[in-house]
Amino acid sequence: MSNKRKRLEAAVAAIRQRWGQGAVRRGLPPSATTAIPTGFAALDAVLDGCGGIPRARLTELLGAPTSGMTTIALKVMAQAQHLGDTAAYLDLTHTFDPDYAARCEVNLNRLLLVRPHHGVEALAITDQLLRQRSAGFIVVEPLLDQPLPPAALSQLSGPLAQSAAALLFLTPLRWGGAWSTANYPPGLPLPQLASLRLELKKERWLERGRDVRGYEAKVLVLKNKLGRAGQQATIAITFNGTVRGDAT
Repeated sequence: MSNKRKRLEAAVAAIRQRWGQGAVRRGLPPSATTAIPTGFAALDAVLDGCGGIPRARLTELLGAPTSGMTTIALKVMAQAQHLGDTAAYLDLTHTFDPDYAARCEVNLNRLLLVRPHHGVEALAITDQLLRQRSAGFIVVEPLLDQPLPPAALSQLSGPLAQSAAALLFLTPLRWGGAWSTANYPPGLPLPQLASLRLELKKERWLERGRDVRGYEAKVLVLKNKLGRAGQQATIAITFNGTVRGDAT
């Protein structure tokens, strides 16, 4: 058994021992690429310096709860799996839909699905996955009304920098007359900790006759420590059995 596989087995066993047998499913070891493509060519093209979601760094994707953040996270997850990575999804909302994930081309047999009870537990599990180097792509989907503890978030920086993992946080914006960064959850250090910050805005539905076949969205690069910020890309997501990106 390889060292990477041993680390994965040890991490899974430790998580199950502490948080229960149903907390996690097993996957495969991570690859050595420096970034994970998003699956959206237009978006990768404006991500200067990385061309995707960078490894060993924290990325934040923020937007309205219905903007498509989860869809983009799942599409990136599928790309990570194509590279041979273990993918972990920390589902604090307990709303993970395996059928929809499969339609986004996520391989459920190679997914670590973790369902923490609260934010502190989610960050402890994330820290363990990073230190064990047992996942190459980790998504954290927090609760809208339960911000993650700033101190625990800050403590992830060290083990993340020493890992080969890409860490993606989904931040739902609060309603305050409009879904905007002006309604960003107070007290979160993600704007300072993140190397890459992306804001997603749903622009319009894509229709064919009377049928809705998908939607168009705009992704704004709010921050990019690896390249230029301020750029934007328009992406399209279509539903036709499989959920596809960059369709027209």
